[in-house]
Amino acid sequence: MATWGGKALHLDSLSPLPPHKIKSIASWETIVTFNRLEFRNWMAKTKLGMKNSVFAISPTAADMVPIMRFFDTKFTNVEDDAMAYIYDPPKGWANLKDCNEFPCTAPLNTLLTFKNTTFSGITPSYASADYQVIANNPGFSKHVPSCVFHEKMNAWTCQEPKLSMIIFESEDPDTLDRSMQPIYTRQLGTGMNNKVNSFMDHVWDGFYSGQLRLSRFPIIVNAPDKSVYDFIFTGSPAKKMKFKLVSQDPDAKMTIRIPYPSAQSRGVVFDGKLVDMN
Repeated sequence: MATWGGKALHLDSLSPLPPHKIKSIASWETIVTFNRLEFRNWMAKTKLGMKNSVFAISPTAADMVPIMRFFDTKFTNVEDDAMAYIYDPPKGWANLKDCNEFPCTAPLNTLLTFKNTTFSGITPSYASADYQVIANNPGFSKHVPSCVFHEKMNAWTCQEPKLSMIIFESEDPDTLDRSMQPIYTRQLGTGMNNKVNSFMDHVWDGFYSGQLRLSRFPIIVNAPDKSVYDFIFTGSPAKKMKFKLVSQDPDAKMTIRIPYPSAQSRGVVFDGKLVDMN
């Protein structure tokens, strides 16, 4: 039984459909792990000619698509274009009550990773024991070495074990009603320029949206040793921010450079301890 403030709540209506529709802010960090799954006889189209794919993302995943990790997966008779389909952010998200001037960007920062995979029968051209699937992000995907585009999947397959996600957010008091986006993430030495939006406005006050959007940013990155990223804010960066690098590879690492519009001194704290300048 649901309760609020110690009192029982009596639900007199069904939950809004569809059940996967996001009704609140996505979690700070989620990693989804699948072990020993098996997929058989997946064709790129159904008998009626409809698109068919093993993997897809929620149609309402505006805020964050968590890293999907697959271990010891078996594919039997899976066609080349049937592995996944990752949609582009809908243009309809670009409005004042949802994502404002351009669609929220979670779908473009999707990452699926596979390890110890086996294939038999019909085998995709990119079949490998270890590989990754990423979205068709125009500012990121084509700048990652070894990634190959698959038009019918609207996705890229890669051989880059240090593909990761950096998650960061403002911890300033105005994190819900102050905009820092768009933020551009650029890897030094490449043409990468990933344009990122903040979370969607999920608040609805009667006839009006709440105009509250959390300044949290899950961003796909390639994080081999000595990789350096410039994070360019179009609004003033928050004074206090929290960062976490999430990867399937424990050796993934990156340096982040943020140009601040002031001369104040700033420090980096890790596990509660101030990191010395280096």
